[in-house]
Amino acid sequence: MAASPHLHICLILINNNNNDNNNNNNNLIDNNNRLFYAKEFLTRFGYIKTNDSSLYIPPSAVRAFQRFVGLNRTGLIDELTWQKMREPRCGNKDLRRIQRRKRFILQGSRWPANGPLTFRIVKYPTTFPQQFVDTELTKALTLWSSSSNLEFEHRKLKKSNDFQPNHLDRKTDIRISFEIGDHGDTEPFDGPGNVLGHAFFPQYGGDAHFDNDEYWTSKSTEGVNLFQVAAHEFGHSLGLEHSNKPEAIMAPFFKGYTPNFTLQEDDIRAIQALYGGKPSKSFSSPLSNNIETYQAVAKQMAPSVKSSNRISPLCLDPKFDAIIVIDDDTYIFKDTLVYRRSKLAMDYDYPKAIRDVFGRWEGGIWQTLPDHIDTALVWPNQNIFFFKGKHYWKTVRFQLQAGYPRLISDGFRGLDEQHFFTGRLDAAFVYSRDNQTYFVKDAMVWRLNMNVEFAGTIDIDYPQFVARWLHIGEKITSALQWINGRTYFFSYENYYRYDHINHHVEDSYPTYPRSISEWWLQCEQEQVPTTSPDYSHISRWKRAALIFESNLTNIDTIKSNNGRQRSKDNFFLLNILIFMIIITYYL
Repeated sequence: MAASPHLHICLILINNNNNDNNNNNNNLIDNNNRLFYAKEFLTRFGYIKTNDSSLYIPPSAVRAFQRFVGLNRTGLIDELTWQKMREPRCGNKDLRRIQRRKRFILQGSRWPANGPLTFRIVKYPTTFPQQFVDTELTKALTLWSSSSNLEFEHRKLKKSNDFQPNHLDRKTDIRISFEIGDHGDTEPFDGPGNVLGHAFFPQYGGDAHFDNDEYWTSKSTEGVNLFQVAAHEFGHSLGLEHSNKPEAIMAPFFKGYTPNFTLQEDDIRAIQALYGGKPSKSFSSPLSNNIETYQAVAKQMAPSVKSSNRISPLCLDPKFDAIIVIDDDTYIFKDTLVYRRSKLAMDYDYPKAIRDVFGRWEGGIWQTLPDHIDTALVWPNQNIFFFKGKHYWKTVRFQLQAGYPRLISDGFRGLDEQHFFTGRLDAAFVYSRDNQTYFVKDAMVWRLNMNVEFAGTIDIDYPQFVARWLHIGEKITSALQWINGRTYFFSYENYYRYDHINHHVEDSYPTYPRSISEWWLQCEQEQVPTTSPDYSHISRWKRAALIFESNLTNIDTIKSNNGRQRSKDNFFLLNILIFMIIITYYL
């Protein structure tokens, strides 16, 4: 029996509908994947400050990115925008505050002018010969020194350290390494393509990291040109932000191999604004036929890492009550005021009264935080806790939450008198090594077993002595995990940066502790006080415990030094004995 033609038509229609549904599902999946990637991209590079689990992308964030890279500002993830996001690029953030003019941007810190900057390659790539790496990286630094008053010195690894790629010389300024994936600085690499490298600004150490998974090449259209990428990353190491001029070396995207690669006018203006130009040195602008001469004018030079010549009330007395980070800005609390510091410098709109920044309306009354807080704590979920005496207050960013103040022992169980806590915390922070919360009071430290209010309890092994756990003999007056993933400990006018991987004060030059006034507040040198820590306000038994722990740490150091000295003395006496035997033999 012949099939009905109507049946054939129905089967064809059903089959077409199934194909259409499959295509629609695939398109929906592709679109969701694109939105997920785009949101992660915009968050990572500074266009979205707070991320959530939804796929919604604020059009303002898309327009900001399109404006920065010179695309039509549609606010939509169109094809051109999507393709731009997929290009290989630097891992550093783009501008946090987009400016109208297209020009270079200075990060706000520079290296002090006290001799040549030193650099060391502490870990070489596995697929590119070392001698070529040395050549390409030296060429990249020479680009910057040829147009500025900078000089560089290459410090090579000694033979005894060839098998210790992470060996650090504390007197090396810029350390260079080729890393894979998560390498301990909260900015993991993502394999071939996408992010090629990143670097830290002078204030944060100046180190430069490159993705070891990339196919690094030299003078070839294949792979990724190491010389060009290194020149860009070293710009960050010297204090430059990304430029929104596409032809500039400091533009964030890799352009592919470019013969005759050199600094552009925007790059030269930027580096000379930081370090001055070569005396009587001129250059021909690649963008015009004019000859421009750039002299080293002190007034045009940006502030060094240590000093910005800006006067802040905090400079006269840098001891503060608490320090936290909100949206990459640092907030410093002292008495009744709060100061704000961006990545660039102290904010001129501050200080402000604490009550004017943190609070909420309730029944027509403005509820706010108390003045003279003891310390503050920020969790990754943007919950912020402010402590005073035996009580604490909670905000979500700047919004004060209802139902506070509460007893510290209620919200953080075990932080009570039974565990030797009597109120007035010195510091509270999330430690970079394990991302757990720690509380410090005088010579004692407590650890919370989970970062959950009301559910977290103090670990059974705590409290411990601060000096034994932290290996810092001075009293800790504040602490925080900063935006670079490092934990910083403050002690009156000084501070320490901590190596959370090896669990000791970080090896660096200048050494720690460093002055808060010079390095955090960027005060003028004459504004920096030189008073020593005052322990008179600490009770007798607590002061004795603190001094005991400090002396114990110093004794260990002295014993170690004495042991090394005795070894040297014994070796010297042995040489004298051998010399006397030889003289006696010949006589």
